[in-house]
Amino acid sequence: MLRVARAIFTEFRSPKTVHERKGIAAAVGFGLLALALDQLCDHFKRTGQKPQEALSDGAAHIATAVAVAMPATPFVRDKRRFVVTAALSAVAIDLDHVIAARSTHLIPCMTMPQRPASHSVVTVGVVSYLAERMLPGTQTDLGLVLGLGSHLLRDLATGGAPLFIPKRIVAITRPPVATMMVTLGFFGRWYARHMLNPQRRRRSNQTVLAPEALLVGSRVLRARRLPTSSTARRPWAA
Repeated sequence: MLRVARAIFTEFRSPKTVHERKGIAAAVGFGLLALALDQLCDHFKRTGQKPQEALSDGAAHIATAVAVAMPATPFVRDKRRFVVTAALSAVAIDLDHVIAARSTHLIPCMTMPQRPASHSVVTVGVVSYLAERMLPGTQTDLGLVLGLGSHLLRDLATGGAPLFIPKRIVAITRPPVATMMVTLGFFGRWYARHMLNPQRRRRSNQTVLAPEALLVGSRVLRARRLPTSSTARRPWAA
């Protein structure tokens, strides 16, 4: 695990191309925008302005998802589609409020005692699996993981979410969540750079993203033992 963490940290420490630096800069910019929108959402919540709270909350989720997805964009084939997928998935998951509240009205959806059980890592795994099976080689699964993952992480700091067990709400304060959000962005960029080949229609390994994350450690160790250079390992990253 320490070697995996070190590899991901090294991946972000020194971006080598202009596009990579732009991706990092855009991530920082959208991250600051997400923080501002988050504060605005808190203001509307304190003053009881529900429509404004809902709009600012959705905007904050979108900005957060884009911030998390931007570092990976230099290494995906269709950058616009990748970012749009992350942004839309970050707000589409809240449609489960409509089902859980059995109402399309704003107030019932926003005043439920807790977020629906589908606000969980199970949803991330199922959706990423279906995306990989239906749209192989398009990096859609990674965009969905980053978008849905950023949504769930932000929810941890804004009331909590049933992340693992439906009836157990997990809530974490903002500073640790911000750290986890940055780590998710680090992982997305590292994964896109090393595990995806945008020049091929299908990925070299058909294992879907969620289970594949469990194999990242062994892959890193195996890659470090290879005598080939980084350029030989990543001919598409030029």
